[in-house]
Amino acid sequence: MNMDLSLERLLFNLNTLAELGEEITSPKDFNKVVKSSLYMVMGSFSASKGLIFQFDQDGRCFHPIASKGLGDINGVGIKISPEAVKELIKNNKPIDLKSNEHPVPLLGAARGEFEKLGSRIVAGLIVKDELLGLIAVGDKFTGEDYSVYDLQLLSVMAQHISFSLHSHSLLMKLMHKFTENKGLYDNLRRIYYDTIHAFAAAIDAKDAYTRGHSHRVSAYSAVLAREMGWDKDAMEGIRIAGLLHDIGKIAVDKTIINKASPLTTMECRELNSHPVVGYEILSKIKFPWKGIPMMTRNHHEKVDGSGYPDRLKRQEIPMGARIMALTDAFDAMTTDRPYRPRLSFREAIGEIKDNFGKQFDPEAVGPFINVIRKEVLGEVDSPTIVPLLQEQLDSITIHRMLDGFPEAII
Repeated sequence: MNMDLSLERLLFNLNTLAELGEEITSPKDFNKVVKSSLYMVMGSFSASKGLIFQFDQDGRCFHPIASKGLGDINGVGIKISPEAVKELIKNNKPIDLKSNEHPVPLLGAARGEFEKLGSRIVAGLIVKDELLGLIAVGDKFTGEDYSVYDLQLLSVMAQHISFSLHSHSLLMKLMHKFTENKGLYDNLRRIYYDTIHAFAAAIDAKDAYTRGHSHRVSAYSAVLAREMGWDKDAMEGIRIAGLLHDIGKIAVDKTIINKASPLTTMECRELNSHPVVGYEILSKIKFPWKGIPMMTRNHHEKVDGSGYPDRLKRQEIPMGARIMALTDAFDAMTTDRPYRPRLSFREAIGEIKDNFGKQFDPEAVGPFINVIRKEVLGEVDSPTIVPLLQEQLDSITIHRMLDGFPEAII
């Protein structure tokens, strides 16, 4: 599979996971949520048939609560032995009914019942070692086999749907257990964040010199936004934007990113295309936070209008992008790059000072300096920037570095 198709598929699946997360946490009718979830899963694999089963603890039987590609399923019930149920929980991975790998043989007659319904792959819907149901999908319309990646994606989707089933059960039977419901919601968010963090790791992996760059820009941007008085939701948005701001580099040749010698004009053009490519990618994803695609597009703009790709000036650039332009450049300066060793903290601050009001927005530089000063002076409980600088800083250093900045930011 070529790179473009792989990237397109990865983005489609990321968007599907985001939409699935929104769907199962929506206030819609439970049956509609389950059907929508099944349709999203089937669409991801171009599956011909699909069912979601709910486990009836009393009858020890699985009953379908949503289906597609089948006729009347009323009265259908599949029983699985307690031993098989335990092994499905223990295995906690999708299983191929056409294989004889463990725990497929333990299904016994239930295996034939699934196959009569056109099922090929079965995944458990499990929360806290409890089997709440099953999701079963048929063969692909294309006739292609299910890959290891397909099974991993189905496993993540099954986790999403598992929390929906569990939440419904709690709402019906245990309305008073609010704390447990909150924990499930947090788990769902964690899965979503894990997906985004994995995506950020894929970006950084292209550049051996800047591994962790996206995570540092994310952390620096969030702490700077907090210093500037942003609310928690907006802070979370810029944190996610920081993780994904270089996503467009996925489309840039790795040799260009890691080249130690000066880039040619064509190579510069390809590298500088990454904000636009990133914007095109992220604008197709439904994020619960505003502005992420534009922050990605504009994080290389300069307040004097000499940046790229749109040569925007100060107020034309979103505030989040102005913040990220500073934190991205600061991290680039203070880490080793293929073409030069990292700058010292003093040298990096000197660059910010020299480009104050040109490349960097004074509205962002002032709070950024304040954050570093507070961290050095021990005025914050959990410092973010200073521990990553690999330098010992003290109050005298901070005082001296302010020399030359306009009085307004001191």
